Amino acid sequence: MSARATVIVFPGSNGDRDLFETFERAGFETRYHDSREPLPNGLDLVGLPGGFAYGDYWRAGMLASPAAAIHGIKAHVDRGGLAIGICNGFQILVEAGLLPGALRNNEPNPVYHHRWIEIEHVGEHDSPWLAGSAPGQRLRMPMAHGEGNYFHPEGPDAIRDRIAFRYVNNPNGSMGNAAALLDPTGRILGVMPHPERASLPLLGSEDGARLFEAAHRYCEQRA
Repeated sequence: MSARATVIVFPGSNGDRDLFETFERAGFETRYHDSREPLPNGLDLVGLPGGFAYGDYWRAGMLASPAAAIHGIKAHVDRGGLAIGICNGFQILVEAGLLPGALRNNEPNPVYHHRWIEIEHVGEHDSPWLAGSAPGQRLRMPMAHGEGNYFHPEGPDAIRDRIAFRYVNNPNGSMGNAAALLDPTGRILGVMPHPERASLPLLGSEDGARLFEAAHRYCEQRA
């Protein structure tokens, strides 16, 4: 049986189809899932797409974080499953406490930024998500956010071992140049730029496909 993935859809999601199609190209049998419903059993990968869940009212990701589907992610990961949150999905993971810290307005210019950037693979992490790239390798992908400035109240030392990718040229003031963060298991990845929008040459880059292909290999081997 093929590895199974789901894309959680929130009111206001706009990157759900992009993520769905990227999962499918990587080899996953993929379905959409309403955020208000509990996660089904038997999943290998859960994806939280970009967009503006609940209009980003109060704080980006805050109103989406108590959703029934989000409550099931920890148990899913504890069973060995993977989860990824992209842009707004990253914000939701942080608001739900599945990743530490906070995401704030971009600095020094607190407006929405949308452009191509480079991020760099950091360190030797034991994470299925990073099996397709090597430390120091640079990936090109687009950013599209207004609240991508990562912050941790205990300072950069608190996240030094959790940063998966850092910005080559920091576009938003993120602490430690953090562009992507892992949980302690290495199976939850929050990433602010959009790897799913850099997964085909036609899109301008296929660097992002490395993450999803690595995730698929892990899930197939686990099965």
